[in-house]
Amino acid sequence: MSLDRADFGAFFAAVRGGHRPFRWQGRLLDHILRTGRWPDQLVAPTGAGKTSVIDVHVFAVALMASGHPVRLPRRLALVVDRRALVDDQHEHATAVARQLAEARGANTVLARTADALDSLRAGRKDPAARPLSTALLRGGAPPSREWLDEPLGCAVLCATPDMWGSRLLLSGYGSRAQAWPREAGLLAYDTVAVVDEAHLSQQLMTTARRVTELAAVAEEPLGVPVLQSVETTATPRADAGVAVGVEQDDLDVDEALRQRLTAPKPVTLLPLASWPIPHSGPARKAGVTVLADEAVRLREAYGPTVGCFVNSVAVAAAVAGELRARGMATELICGRLRPYDVARLRPPKSTLLSIAGDPRVDVLVSTQSLEAGVDLDLAAAVTELAPGGAIAQRAGRVNRLGRRTTELTVVVPTEDLPADAQSGPYQREDLAAAHTWLERQSADPAGLAPWALRDPRPPFPALRRDLLQRLELAQTWHLARTSDDLAAGQDDLDLWLSDNLDEPDHEIGIVVRRALPADESDSVRLIEKLPPRRYEVFPVSIRQAAKIRERLKPGSMLVRPGDEAPRPLADGDQLRPGDQLVINDTAELFTAGVVDPEGNERVNDVLDALDEPKPGEVVLRIERDTAPHRRLLDAVAAASELAEPNPLEIARLLRVHHEELTPRPMVVAAAGLLDRPADEPAEAEVTLHWQESDDGKPELVRLIVVDLRKAFADAELRQAWTPRRRPVTLQRHAEAVAERAKTVASQLGLAADLVEALRLAGLHHDDGKADDRFQRSLRAGPAPVEPLAKSGVRDTRTIRRLRTASGLPTGWRHEQLSVVRAWPALSALEDRCQELIARLIGTSHGHGRHGFPHTSEQLVDNADEIATTLFDEGLWDELIERTHNRWGVWGCAYLEALLRAADGQVSAEGS
Repeated sequence: MSLDRADFGAFFAAVRGGHRPFRWQGRLLDHILRTGRWPDQLVAPTGAGKTSVIDVHVFAVALMASGHPVRLPRRLALVVDRRALVDDQHEHATAVARQLAEARGANTVLARTADALDSLRAGRKDPAARPLSTALLRGGAPPSREWLDEPLGCAVLCATPDMWGSRLLLSGYGSRAQAWPREAGLLAYDTVAVVDEAHLSQQLMTTARRVTELAAVAEEPLGVPVLQSVETTATPRADAGVAVGVEQDDLDVDEALRQRLTAPKPVTLLPLASWPIPHSGPARKAGVTVLADEAVRLREAYGPTVGCFVNSVAVAAAVAGELRARGMATELICGRLRPYDVARLRPPKSTLLSIAGDPRVDVLVSTQSLEAGVDLDLAAAVTELAPGGAIAQRAGRVNRLGRRTTELTVVVPTEDLPADAQSGPYQREDLAAAHTWLERQSADPAGLAPWALRDPRPPFPALRRDLLQRLELAQTWHLARTSDDLAAGQDDLDLWLSDNLDEPDHEIGIVVRRALPADESDSVRLIEKLPPRRYEVFPVSIRQAAKIRERLKPGSMLVRPGDEAPRPLADGDQLRPGDQLVINDTAELFTAGVVDPEGNERVNDVLDALDEPKPGEVVLRIERDTAPHRRLLDAVAAASELAEPNPLEIARLLRVHHEELTPRPMVVAAAGLLDRPADEPAEAEVTLHWQESDDGKPELVRLIVVDLRKAFADAELRQAWTPRRRPVTLQRHAEAVAERAKTVASQLGLAADLVEALRLAGLHHDDGKADDRFQRSLRAGPAPVEPLAKSGVRDTRTIRRLRTASGLPTGWRHEQLSVVRAWPALSALEDRCQELIARLIGTSHGHGRHGFPHTSEQLVDNADEIATTLFDEGLWDELIERTHNRWGVWGCAYLEALLRAADGQVSAEGS
């Protein structure tokens, strides 16, 4: 059975715990289905359910898959400058994806939706793939990459502005340069971006809409929807285009919505003589006391849980400490917490960070990280003065359902703010404007009820730059040189992405690991085996990281996307967005579990905190920290005797010792992973770390077992490695990629000539692998009868050793030679087709934009005329520029992304 529009209510209720959609949400769906476009504005006050755009998107795409005639974007990017909201949206999207996957085979609306979404992925052979792909792109955390292999599927991407915008501009923070074109192409086509709190991201909106303009004016359009950008607002603007959202009449129909938006939230101003509250000294103590007193009063008057919002981590930690000293059950949530730390307050472990709340918690103390989007229904709240928009968002976490009597208290200065006043990240002029506005709202019985804030709107922060910058074609061609080491670095993206050029707040990640080896080379190897996991990363602004670096001890490690390996952090290293620092757990850089440049506390390593290991996750790490661990390591050491470890013997020892290692459930999983018949390779990679003991003899100090399938997710290794145990011939792989590329392009509705171009590019994209040197890099034994595309070698160390011994020059790329070898076969085609296919072959793994590092003589032993013309005389550069002119910078990137996705899918399936 297929879907139709009438199923939306049942679908919405299924993914929203029984709640039916509001009328405005159905109207949004109808607008999309009628026009094939999302509106320019989404008008929805806080509490109206903006996160439902996820549900609307998923259902609309499922309708398209079921035969609805309108062509809709397959990807939804939710963009907002709030870490907590990004995580909350991602959690809901992931929950919807899980529900759809679990519903397969049932006779329900979810099952029919899942079947419709599954039908989009024609040709895929992975039954475990979910009908809906999700991704989290947030500073300080390893970015999701699986969505790049799913250009046909429905996807929801949850991102912060700099992470999404940098990817759109072919310079993704935290990504390898070879992935930049893929990301940019898939974000510029077949995607709708919903930018929440768009008044805080005006430059981003300007850039996004300019990208749409530039992509739409290519000489030969692709016929795929170009990026659509939607700004959310509580108040529509007549000059901002088509608006869809909550209307006055909706309140007469939707009683629950009327209750949410109109229930009074009276506001009281509480003067404080010394304001803003400083980070230290008697004045801070006085301010903390006032905040704590008011939180206790509100708790007694309105019950649990009371919110306490402050503007800095130092004040938040101090208030939480004061409340706990008074016997109040208090939780502290700040944006710089690890996802691991936040997860303990979310369902199923806790209901605190949900609409149900947790009555056992008296006060929830937070910085601005929880002021937007998170579904809280606080009984009351006290807050430091902040800009008007921030205050409105904090009020939105109070009495969210409109079912209770409540109150908000705002701590304000007793006198005019001094000229240099600043509170946390907020500037004086914004705070003064908010103070004036709050004085007016305190006289209104409705107070800070969302509907009462539509007109006049709360004052929003002033733009921190003189003017917004328009992206020009010359800049896009510069950004498109993703293979070159450009003079202008990623920091220059602020001109196109940031509303504040003085202090753009990019992020890095900090990871705490116990017992980092004193030897730096050992630390490098350890982190290569156990790279940072998302749940253990503290997000930290680069500004704060500069202060933290001053207090770091030697031995901290830098993990940078694009680098071949981690390396020790050097004095001259300039931190970039997306970098990660791995520091020892002896570092005293924390306050109340939050990163703090002035902190003097430690936090624990949480690497082993996974409940259920997944492919690519840590399976086992055993260190000599307890007597049972030492006994196991001694047994492994005796069995290994410094030789290569025997996986079967280690599996036996794990089974023998696992009971005394409890609680460590991953030990059993590791034993199962290693326990294979003697003629079958283990599905894991075992690493032993030795060091010299006090008596001068080698001592085994660490055993690491990592799921070998993690290499399947590594784009570089996947070019020469297959998850199956048998090698893959070059002809078989090429034919499989060609067929998959044709299927993908056809399903997307590309023109016949583009479909054929992608098919031929897939057929020839690995022709260069037939080179004898490359073939030597794939095998440890005799030469095969046919040239190989993928090796049966499964150990990553062996793969790299074979490559080094093959005789290939450093940085040699088989795609460059593939262009040369395919050129004669393409010569009978029309010039425009020949050039596009050659471009797609040469850039099929993200290299060659615009050039390659090798001349024709370095590329092959005996350079021919084709190689000389292409790479010595400049034809390749001209070809890249002509294809940019014809299909556009983002159009070419999109076509490259389709070919790369087809290759990635086929490789993942073992072909």
